[in-house]
Amino acid sequence: MSLFSIKKIKRAAAEFVGGGTKQPDWSQLPYEILLNVFRYLSNSDKYHAALTCKSWLRPLSEPSVWQSGDFVFDSESDEKAITFVKITGKSLRHIHAECKVVEPETWDDDGSATCTGMYQFLANLLNSRNQQLLTFKLTNLCILEIDGDRANSRSFSEVVELLTKVLEVQQQLRVLDLSNSNKSRKNCREDHPTVDQGMRLLHAASKNCANTLQKLTIARFVSLIDIYPNDLSFLPQFRSAIAGFSKLSDLDLSYGYLEDDLLLSLARTTTSLKVITVRVDKPPYFETSTTPAAWENLTAVCPELRVIFFIKTKYMRCMNTSFQDTTTMLTPSMPLYQVKWKADSVIAIEKIKNFFQHVEQNFQETLHHLDLQTDVRLDMECIDAMFKCLQPCKNLNSLSLCLTCDKSDDEEIYTIAIRDAMWRCSVSCDVTLNGQAVK
Repeated sequence: MSLFSIKKIKRAAAEFVGGGTKQPDWSQLPYEILLNVFRYLSNSDKYHAALTCKSWLRPLSEPSVWQSGDFVFDSESDEKAITFVKITGKSLRHIHAECKVVEPETWDDDGSATCTGMYQFLANLLNSRNQQLLTFKLTNLCILEIDGDRANSRSFSEVVELLTKVLEVQQQLRVLDLSNSNKSRKNCREDHPTVDQGMRLLHAASKNCANTLQKLTIARFVSLIDIYPNDLSFLPQFRSAIAGFSKLSDLDLSYGYLEDDLLLSLARTTTSLKVITVRVDKPPYFETSTTPAAWENLTAVCPELRVIFFIKTKYMRCMNTSFQDTTTMLTPSMPLYQVKWKADSVIAIEKIKNFFQHVEQNFQETLHHLDLQTDVRLDMECIDAMFKCLQPCKNLNSLSLCLTCDKSDDEEIYTIAIRDAMWRCSVSCDVTLNGQAVK
């Protein structure tokens, strides 16, 4: 908005409120206008605005103003979230409740989210008889701890059962996020929810929202640690639960959940799917795979589909060798739109070269964004090969490289090598090195 427009609005407001005076009395704005303005404020701003004057407090006392709640669950914030939902639960349409991931240096502090706190939060939400949530994000449940010394303490299973009831009564959900962080903490319950618990939650959400849910985020949703190697018996349940959402347009899931039959099931039940985000941050505990035919079948039904991969490869004891090779995950014929690959120093430089060759051979038409972060020291030959492979990718919009620089002149050397390769290969995308544009 131009400076002229702002001055014009202020002058008009001054004339409306103060009869032409230079300093308008904003407390005299009509109730309906204040009500609509306050709906756009954050909860913190609403709270402070309510302390300004009685005329502002009145519209801020309307439950309809408090339609969004953004909560962090830890030992300090639990009670605020519980009280807030107890008062405004009926009016809420958007909830984001995130269990705080405690960093390693604070593991010994008493700052964890508890099952009891989350149970009370969900109980208040259920008691409010709210059936009209549009957005429900309840993330990092895996780090909830049992506070056994506390009176009336609750178990993780009780939390899951209550969450199931909350999801069952919803009628209009558009966005559901039950993802877990890839970070863990000492003594946390990161093996939960179990597969059975997770399937019950998804089926509960599909009971009334099968035709309304548009975005489902279930990355690291359930634990696969207790699944025996190559025991894929849970996948039909998982497939059935996801396929229950016929209007799904955005699906965010872990690589371990991805398999041919899921893609075929989605092709039979939805035509609106536009984005599949796949997160690979742990070696699969069993082998799943997708075939070009399954992707071709899905893209025929959903022609606007884009696939995004977030891949983290790092050294782990008993490393699955296929986990180090990203080409086994990126199936030809998938509409690969974006790749973000964070590769540890244990990844051989040949694996990086193979990755770019795989991109050249299979994703020239679909790839738009590529982000490589690696501790591997790339030589001039590898950088040349990288840009040579990317040259045919005419739709590539951006290439972001984050390369470790051990010496003071490493970044300058990399920059020179990249510029030289760009000149010879004439790539048309925007290139950045460690956040700085390379031209």
